[in-house]
Amino acid sequence: MSIMRMRKFFGKPLKVGKGKRTFALLTPAGIVFVLLIIVLLVGTYYSFGGPQGGGPDEGPAAKLTANVVTIDGKPITRGQYLMALDIAQRNFGEGIDATQMRYVKTSILDSIIDNHLKEAAVKRERIKVTKADIEAYRDSKVEEIKQQRYPDTKSLRDYLERKSMSLEQLDESIRENLPDDESIKKQLQFDKLQEQVEAQVTMTDEQLKESFTEVKARHILITPEYMQQKAEQEKAAEKTPDAAGDDKPDSEQEKPEAEGETEAASDDAPKTELEAKISEEQAKQQARALAEKLLADINGGADFAKLAQEQSQDFGSAPDGGDLGWFKRGRMVPEFEKAAFETEPGKLSEIVETEYGFHIIKVEEKRQELPEDFDSQKESYREQAMAQEKMRVWQQYEKQLRDDAEIEIIDPELKAYSLLDEGSKTEGIAYLESAIKLDPENITALYELAQLYDEAGMMKEAVDLLSKVTTNEYGARSPQAHFRLAEFKEKQGDTDGAIQEYKSASDWATAFTQGNYMMHMRLRGKFEELKKADLAEQEQTWIDDFMANQSESGFGGGMPITIPSQ
Repeated sequence: MSIMRMRKFFGKPLKVGKGKRTFALLTPAGIVFVLLIIVLLVGTYYSFGGPQGGGPDEGPAAKLTANVVTIDGKPITRGQYLMALDIAQRNFGEGIDATQMRYVKTSILDSIIDNHLKEAAVKRERIKVTKADIEAYRDSKVEEIKQQRYPDTKSLRDYLERKSMSLEQLDESIRENLPDDESIKKQLQFDKLQEQVEAQVTMTDEQLKESFTEVKARHILITPEYMQQKAEQEKAAEKTPDAAGDDKPDSEQEKPEAEGETEAASDDAPKTELEAKISEEQAKQQARALAEKLLADINGGADFAKLAQEQSQDFGSAPDGGDLGWFKRGRMVPEFEKAAFETEPGKLSEIVETEYGFHIIKVEEKRQELPEDFDSQKESYREQAMAQEKMRVWQQYEKQLRDDAEIEIIDPELKAYSLLDEGSKTEGIAYLESAIKLDPENITALYELAQLYDEAGMMKEAVDLLSKVTTNEYGARSPQAHFRLAEFKEKQGDTDGAIQEYKSASDWATAFTQGNYMMHMRLRGKFEELKKADLAEQEQTWIDDFMANQSESGFGGGMPITIPSQ
């Protein structure tokens, strides 16, 4: 996936289906978007003065730390966090699959942190909201909701007649369902803070023209993850086959004891059961060293495109010699963009570090092509460019709030997800293992750790963990959990066990939802691979019924997507 595609991934709809028919799927960010709305409503309460304990039944999690995170020394209690999580789950109903809960949990935490930081900023900036502001907001929301529900006078009149209700009564019923004054006040303060930050954005004619500048570039990406994988492969190749030990899972193999052969994730981190071949810091150092060597080779005359094909871990652009094509500002992560636009055509950048790893950028061309109607539509273009720049400035402001804050995640499960998102796999695994020891029924942690064990080749451990998920009352309802367990069993050579789990996945994917459609498409393919024609036919029947249902209902709402032919 290229760096540009990685940046845009969460805005893309998934592409599935049949023929030229289209229907809607949520983008990968859809679930997060809904969570942000939920936390926006409850964030004030849970981040600032909500209950200090209690909340939903915590079960085994009660053994965990009292606080899940501290933000500049202020604790967010487990009760506050769990209550926000409970609200999210109740709002989703049965819409959250057990395998999606990692993203639900981290989104709730992120939103609580962001709300806390923005309220602190509101206090620093002394942003005020009056009673009149709150009433004006209520009035505008009432009108907005009426317009959404009853887009024309006739539909509004018909509704009022049907309910024997006056317009004033309708307005009052809508107002009663709006958030309370304190929640509205907080939201208006956040809005004013954003407006204040965005007010610094200006767009001169020269800046407007510059927004049309494009760069054509190639790049080579070296990731720390690649260096870890390479080290593991080299170590595996060096091992002398041992008949007594080859049949044992990785966790049972004798581990090296020589000083320096392995490095703990950190002095105070939980100890992982998975042997760390090299630490994340070592991998990062090796990735930078390799990038520097490649840069020296290129400066010495080596072919950039050839090295990109051979060495780059950006698998979206590597086959094309690292070619990224033309791109404007705002398409790449900030560090990459800055280097690309500051490098002269025909020149190489220095090593650029981003969240993805280390890059060598070769800028091939630059151009600035103004639209033919630029002069006549200049203000329209300025408005568009201003909107994009305001978004960038606000996102940078939010990032700076985080960078300047002292945030300590205390909960081991949430700490694990943070580390994994940063690419610290070894430490992440250690914290997940710690979380499971404290709460053996933590389905989310069990599922995520099983995936990591699978990646490490620890199939026995992965199957054991995922079996606990699929036999749990909540986890058993997850088609995806059964599907993954089936894949694990296939890897073990347990075809019969895999078929049973694939059938369980099918049994639980009953409702006519787009997610279940995807599941049955995958199951059909699996049963065809396994030469189970009768089971594949059952999947096809469900798919046909789903498509017929979609046709009758007009495919639902959302973005249309093209369905590939069978």
